[in-house]
Amino acid sequence: MIDRRSALALGLAVPGLAGLAACGPNASGGTGGGGGGGSADSGSLRLAWWGNPTRNENTENAVAAYKESAPDVTISLEPGEWSGYWDKLATQTAGGDFPDVVQMDEKYLAEYGERGALLDLAGAGLDTSEFVEGSVEVGELADVGLAAINAGLNAFAFAINPVVFEQAGVEIPDDTTWTWDDVIDTAVAISEATPDGTWGMTQVGSVQGLFQVWVRQAGQDQYKDGAAGFDAPTATAWFEWAKRIQDSGAGPDASTSVEDAAASMDQSLFNTGRIGMTVLWSNQVVAHDALAEKGILVLRPPSVAGSAAEAQLWYKASMYWAVSAKSANPEAAVAFVDFLVNSPEAGKVLSVERGVPGNLAVRESIVGDLDESSKKAVDFLNAIESELGAPPEITPQGGGEFEAILTRASDDMLFGTITAEEAAQRLLDELSAALS
Repeated sequence: MIDRRSALALGLAVPGLAGLAACGPNASGGTGGGGGGGSADSGSLRLAWWGNPTRNENTENAVAAYKESAPDVTISLEPGEWSGYWDKLATQTAGGDFPDVVQMDEKYLAEYGERGALLDLAGAGLDTSEFVEGSVEVGELADVGLAAINAGLNAFAFAINPVVFEQAGVEIPDDTTWTWDDVIDTAVAISEATPDGTWGMTQVGSVQGLFQVWVRQAGQDQYKDGAAGFDAPTATAWFEWAKRIQDSGAGPDASTSVEDAAASMDQSLFNTGRIGMTVLWSNQVVAHDALAEKGILVLRPPSVAGSAAEAQLWYKASMYWAVSAKSANPEAAVAFVDFLVNSPEAGKVLSVERGVPGNLAVRESIVGDLDESSKKAVDFLNAIESELGAPPEITPQGGGEFEAILTRASDDMLFGTITAEEAAQRLLDELSAALS
C-alpha cells in the first residue's frame, strides 16, 4: 500500500527521457499512435493511464459511453500502475510508439512537452470556455501552447481529525485567519492535553506542497524561469519553522516522524487517532475521510498575515490528459479528450476520482450525486476560488527530483546533522544541479 509521503509527493524519477529528443516534430521514423483515419468520429486510438481498480473501471465505463456517440472510433485501453507507467511511456516515446491519448503528471509535463511529444490542444480546437479561471493555464508551456488539459483539480489543504481535537478540548481553528504561529500553538495545545504518543500535528518539513505555499507567501515560488524561484533566507525560515514543530512538542521526534511518513495511509498516526492535524492535496480527502474514525475536516493552510486572501493558494492539476503530437488521428484524439473533460455524461462516470472537474458546468452536474466525502473536496475548491494567487510555473525538466531533495535536507536537519541554514543551501544547490 502506498505510504503517506508517496501519496503526497508521487515524486518518482522518469528514466529514459533522453530518448525523447529523437521524438520531436522534426524527427524521422514512425507515426506512432493508433493509426486510422483523419476525422473526429472514426479511426483507432490508444489510451494510456495509471491508476487503481476504481479508476480503471471508471475509465472503461467512460470509453463505453463515448462509443455510443462515436461508434466508429476504436479505443484500445492501456491501464497501468504508477511504478511502471513512466518507464513504459518513455520507452514507447523513444520508439515512436507514444499512445494517442495519455494521462500526464505535472512533474513530467515539461519533460514531454518541450521535446515535442505533445500536441497543442488549444491549436487543435479543444473547448476550454467552461473551465474555471486559472485551471487551463496550468497545462500551458511557452513553446507548445496548451500541452495538456487538467483531468481534475487539486489544492493544498490541512486535514483535521476532530476526534483528537475533542479529546484535547481544543477548538478547531478559523482557517480564514490563522497564521503559521497559530498552527504550532494549536498543535502544542493538543500535545499537552493528550496522553504521551499523541501529538498535535505531523512533521511537514519535507512536504513539497506546503513548502510551495510558504515560499509563495514570501513573494517567491518554487520555480522561476526554469530555475529555483526561492532564496536561501526563505528556505532557511521554512526549515526553522519545521524544527519548531519538533522542538516545541507540536509534532513527534525525528525518528517517529520518519516512521510515520513511511507508514501506509491507514496506519498513519493521523488516521489512527494519534495526530490532530496533517496536510494533503484535496483529491486525497476522500481516502482520509474514510479512514479517520469520524471523518476529517478540510481547512485552508495558514498565512503570514492571518488572511485567507493572502494565502497564495492555487489550483493544481491532479493529473492531465494529453494528446500525442504524432498521433495518426489527432482529430479523433482531441474529440475524445473533449468528451472526457467537457461532457456531463463523462463527468458523472468519472466523478471526482481524478480530482474535481475544472469544467464548472460538469462540476455542477455531478455535485448532487456525490457522497459526503467527495462533497468535502468540491466544497473546499469552491471556497478558495476567489482567494487564489497566480498559477505557478510548471515544473521544469529535472524538477521531479525536488521532493526527494527536500526530504533528505529536512530529515538531516531534524536529526541534527545539519542546521536549518545548511539545509536551505543544500536544497538550493541540489535543486540547481537537478535542473541544469
